[in-house]
Amino acid sequence: NTRTKALLMQIEQLTEKNRAERSLKTELQLAELRLKSAEELILSGEKSAPRTSAPDLFTGTNTLPEIQGSELSCETLSSAILNHGALIVRGLFSEQQTFQLQNELVATPEKQPPNNLNLGCSPHILFELLEVYRDSGLLASLREYLHDEPVLFAERVKLRHHRAEVDKYASIPWHQDVNFFGDKAYGINCWAAVTSCGETNPGLAILPRRTEVRHGWNSEELAPLDYGNSLPEGMIEGLAKDYPIEKPVLKPGDALLFDEMTIHRTNPRPWQQKEQIVAISWFFAASRFPGWGTPLIL
Repeated sequence: NTRTKALLMQIEQLTEKNRAERSLKTELQLAELRLKSAEELILSGEKSAPRTSAPDLFTGTNTLPEIQGSELSCETLSSAILNHGALIVRGLFSEQQTFQLQNELVATPEKQPPNNLNLGCSPHILFELLEVYRDSGLLASLREYLHDEPVLFAERVKLRHHRAEVDKYASIPWHQDVNFFGDKAYGINCWAAVTSCGETNPGLAILPRRTEVRHGWNSEELAPLDYGNSLPEGMIEGLAKDYPIEKPVLKPGDALLFDEMTIHRTNPRPWQQKEQIVAISWFFAASRFPGWGTPLIL
């Protein structure tokens, strides 16, 4: 509608202004506008049809499909997600982009002021992440894949700085994120390594198969997912019989893309590095955003 278009135009103008000269005040204004615009968009839009099938470009494999960042498109993304459950994208972020994100977490504290916007990161980090997502080509592929204007789940936009002494015992068991969001919504998670992940420190373990079944869900229970009631190992062993569990090693800039039906867990490798940085964001079609949480327009 007219109001949403006006808000989007304002976002575009402020984004250009902040690209020319970074300003924490402008970044806060942008975050507030993105949240407001998303609410308007969701209220005004009709529900779009999800993408539920795609030709298999990776036939004959029971492992995770893997491509280079330059090969990412709606076709490769949908083929991998809808036939194999996930996609490894090597070099999705450039060396310069990963270096920039690494530096953001060691920047002066005033760049990450507290906020009450339900964001999983500061407005400044949000701006930098969206710039990387856009420049890498991720947003263009997601917009086509989702059949709709993409929005972020604001509380789950994170640039996580894990430290061995604090996080060495933290591990999330086998689960599907559909049981966190509350219903199937055909979203996409981008789990990107900003520093190396999965070899000398923890990463993710993924079951490399597509499933349309919602495992371990009690319809009488409500989201969010209780990790204490995760999927039992016996169930995973049965599901993994013909699809050996994968534990990808990711270099800085590599990413895993998967949806809320994908079965995965933390791969609890011993910490040989002192620190680890990952960028995590959940994207949904505006008209199919989960029934709870805070939408944020891109």
